[in-house]
Amino acid sequence: MSSLRRHLVSFLHVEPGRPALGAGLRAALAVGVPMVAAAVLHLPAATWMGMAGLFVALVDRGGPYRERALTMGTLTVLGAWVSLGSAFLHLPSWAAVVVTLCWVAACGFLRSYGDTPGLMGVVLANYGVVSLALPAKDLSEALVRGGLFLVGGAWAMLLALLLWPLRPYRPVRLAIARCYREVAARADAVSRWPLSGPDAQVPHENGPGSQGRVRQQLEAARAALASTRRGRAGESGRGEHMLVLLEGADALLPALTALTETLELAPREPRYHALRAEVQRALGDLASDGRRIARALEKEWDARESSSWDVERVHRALSALDAEGEVPMQARAAYAHAGGLLRRLREYSRALLDVAARLEEGGPMPADLPVVPGPGVGAAPKRSWLGPLRDNLGTGSVIFRHALRLGIAAALATALIRGLGLNHGYWVIITVIVVLQPYSGLTFQRGLQRAAGTLLGAALAAGLVALVKDPGIILLAIVVLFAIAISVQPLSLSAFQVLLTPALVLLAELQSGDWDLAGVRILNTLLGGVLALASARLLWPSPEHLRFPEQVASALRADRDYLRQVATARSDAEPAVREARRRLGLELLSAEASFQRLLAEWRGPARQLEPVMALLTYARRFGTAVTALAASRRMEDVPDLSPVTRYAGRVLDELATAVEQRRVPAPLPPGAPLAEGASPGADVLSRTQVERLVRQLSVLHHAAERLPPGLLA
Repeated sequence: MSSLRRHLVSFLHVEPGRPALGAGLRAALAVGVPMVAAAVLHLPAATWMGMAGLFVALVDRGGPYRERALTMGTLTVLGAWVSLGSAFLHLPSWAAVVVTLCWVAACGFLRSYGDTPGLMGVVLANYGVVSLALPAKDLSEALVRGGLFLVGGAWAMLLALLLWPLRPYRPVRLAIARCYREVAARADAVSRWPLSGPDAQVPHENGPGSQGRVRQQLEAARAALASTRRGRAGESGRGEHMLVLLEGADALLPALTALTETLELAPREPRYHALRAEVQRALGDLASDGRRIARALEKEWDARESSSWDVERVHRALSALDAEGEVPMQARAAYAHAGGLLRRLREYSRALLDVAARLEEGGPMPADLPVVPGPGVGAAPKRSWLGPLRDNLGTGSVIFRHALRLGIAAALATALIRGLGLNHGYWVIITVIVVLQPYSGLTFQRGLQRAAGTLLGAALAAGLVALVKDPGIILLAIVVLFAIAISVQPLSLSAFQVLLTPALVLLAELQSGDWDLAGVRILNTLLGGVLALASARLLWPSPEHLRFPEQVASALRADRDYLRQVATARSDAEPAVREARRRLGLELLSAEASFQRLLAEWRGPARQLEPVMALLTYARRFGTAVTALAASRRMEDVPDLSPVTRYAGRVLDELATAVEQRRVPAPLPPGAPLAEGASPGADVLSRTQVERLVRQLSVLHHAAERLPPGLLA
């Protein structure tokens, strides 16, 4: 696929999910009510209140109410201070360039605190640019602007946090419910595997998309729960129930993963179809339990419903197979292990349904829970405000270089528009701030999206203005466009840009009375996009292929550490094993995100990236196979995994070092290891699992040997 085609596909891509209708309606009201008040009362200055409502609504990313209130309140106060300072911004051109450099760079550095503070930095940078371009005439006008910004921000917060029902645990419930729906979707997919026919070679359900989504949902729920419980020391009741449900989802995932691996290893001849059908039927029932727990969390209703699935059906089917004739040891070991995993999953789901049933009444926790929260789960982490500054204060930090590049590019744009005297020149600077990203590929992609979105959106605005110039209808169009733009933002950034542009153009035209601003917007956006792309190319360029090898190496070492923890642990429930599994999931997510950024800037043939995808896929599959081994650690006869651990550790270390050093790895060591020291039945299963691990190491090694020259340069 050519680079241009990839960017076109990216522009047209729509994420799965539903429009954020509530957020769109809140944004429309946050902007529309102040604008209507300004029109009715003939107070042009009140449009600053509408701008405040828009900015504060944009930084509302959902999640715990405490975090949302803190973010929105901080932006409201800082925006009011910027408005107040606009009285002193009647600066000569050289001073405006210096102020823009310092302010935009400081706002860009807020990204070191996370995505939401980073978005707040973008909004504050844009508002500072507008205030510098349109300074207040005197102190009294600045005080009016600051007061109106406070009122507009408070109005947006009132809409988001109070007029909508205030339920502190609602975001946590929804986040945990998404975890159970992901687990249920995986169980459902495995339950529909074909038993025979040309499609009997089943698809792998543990690929990057599936496991990555589950890990992302678990981490989002973990962060939401920690944030909500912060400041609620010693709390019991609902928070404790949420904690157990979160940990339950994290416990279901490895058991389900191990069962999937076991089914892939188990024989699929016709004589086993009845047995496999019983296993898959049980998985379908497990998916029903997961959806029932999710509904209890989402709808806040009593989930006290009977769970009818029966694990013993699997064991009866295995006994019936035994009665018909001798079952090979490998088949017996695999299906007996599958039955044991199903029994564990059944125990988990029964207990979690009981916890969900007690959630509304706040009853005591069930005794002897099989799911025990790990250390630190759901606790509010201590955060140091100076920590991110220390971590990113240096030219080796991507965020530091991005902030400096952003400030310099905005300063150059300021000097250019001041020198040329451009009409509404601050749109050039805003485009630079929005388009420039920490990563080169994303900057190019965002530039194309913004340019295309602006062209389409400005054309839409010009068409609306040509058809009607009634301020009332224009105001209604602005409100509707804002509502739809915010609603579709989670689904398509391109659609958001296309709809936001005419709303902003019409808002500027309504304020200024100039009905020919669409063309100005297009020209200024194109100029800003060119400046952003040039800055990304010339000022500390950070192409993704320079970082991607380190991300892959970290994931491979996390695979190694996970296997070592499993080999030394007595159970997959030990905290060290769980933490190693979690760290592997996070490292794989980082590597896969880096690969997506690499795709945006890759200029070579698409086929050259096949080894890269194989490396990522089998790094995750290796972790999945280790999870299956971890589940076997609960067996009575535990095989000795030290030969496997030593062999895999050497191979993974060499692969990680070779990828980091951008060289071809050394050949695989001779002599594939085997598990030792278990009973014959367990040894058959463990031998099969170890052979699978060794095969995956071979695939990883082969993929590392074939990495494209662009990554090894």
